[in-house]
Amino acid sequence: MASRVYFIKARVSDGEKVISEKAKRLFEAGQFAQYFKRNDFTAVKVHVGEESNTTYVKAPCLQGLVDALVALKTKPFVTDTSTLYTGRRHNAVDHTILATERGFSVEGLGIPFIAPDGLYGTAETAVPIEGELDQEVLIAADIVRCQSILSVAHVTGHCAACVGATIKTLGMGCSTRKGKMRQHAALKPKVKRGRCTRCGECYRHCAAEAITLDEVQAHIDQDKCVGCAECVAVCRFDAVTYDWQQENEVLQKSVAEHALGVMQGKAGRAAFFNFAVSVTRDCDCFGQADLPQIVDDIGILASADPVAVDQAAIDLVEAAGGRSVPDLIGNRRLDWRHQIEHAVKIGLGSAEYELIEVS
Repeated sequence: MASRVYFIKARVSDGEKVISEKAKRLFEAGQFAQYFKRNDFTAVKVHVGEESNTTYVKAPCLQGLVDALVALKTKPFVTDTSTLYTGRRHNAVDHTILATERGFSVEGLGIPFIAPDGLYGTAETAVPIEGELDQEVLIAADIVRCQSILSVAHVTGHCAACVGATIKTLGMGCSTRKGKMRQHAALKPKVKRGRCTRCGECYRHCAAEAITLDEVQAHIDQDKCVGCAECVAVCRFDAVTYDWQQENEVLQKSVAEHALGVMQGKAGRAAFFNFAVSVTRDCDCFGQADLPQIVDDIGILASADPVAVDQAAIDLVEAAGGRSVPDLIGNRRLDWRHQIEHAVKIGLGSAEYELIEVS
């Protein structure tokens, strides 16, 4: 049976207040209020954007959704987990300060920012699942303990998963550091001979201290490497490579299985919003201003089905761009279908959907 996906056209040029109103209109049209109960601790899962990133979904755009939850007498909190790579989202203190600076706070939205995985990204709960790769996944403790989730994902390309949207927001974005390491375990990068310029960017950004520089090039210690893909993200010379065809499939399947773990015990207690505006080639973890867009702004999608809302977003992006997402992001070795097909296989949701446009 096809899942309902609600859609409203929106552009960054509409302004944050209008975007907020449109998101709330979707919340009402989809009758998502039924998924949130009085006194729920409701996780509003966001990505506050890495430092210097300007294309993330801005906090004021979420005010209407937050107001809807507050009106339902839930106890909403804005949340995101710590990253594997170094930066201002690497621990709860720095992450919270960055979130506050960007309005994801009591002062900005009227609700607090709370890191669900503790100070160091290690506060976790092992959640049993029936997966192909894992029988249990490590999810942020307070994501497991909260009663409901309102997921806000920014639709983008991704250097390893091809597409970053709701499934990635749940699976990777709600996992602890160990959970993220498991997802990235298959990704073992290598430095191409003759391509490395010894600029040192990969060395400076490696969270695992797995990279060294000699007089010729950078080298990656495979035993230390955690597969976070930060070296791929920061290399400007295409000097770092993976066996993408095999490894990105494993990563995407693992992301889907961790998303399944996030949703354990929360059937009928979640809503998923995909913001398909400022759709960039790379995700919001890139600390760069004004990342180039791969398509014009499309709008906002929402569903009670995390797989359907991603499939609909991908279809709209490819229709707008006139090409496949791998072509649009310039990496034909990637294939987003791995995460969608595996998510369907393990029972996370359905890829069949009915698109309902809201005016």
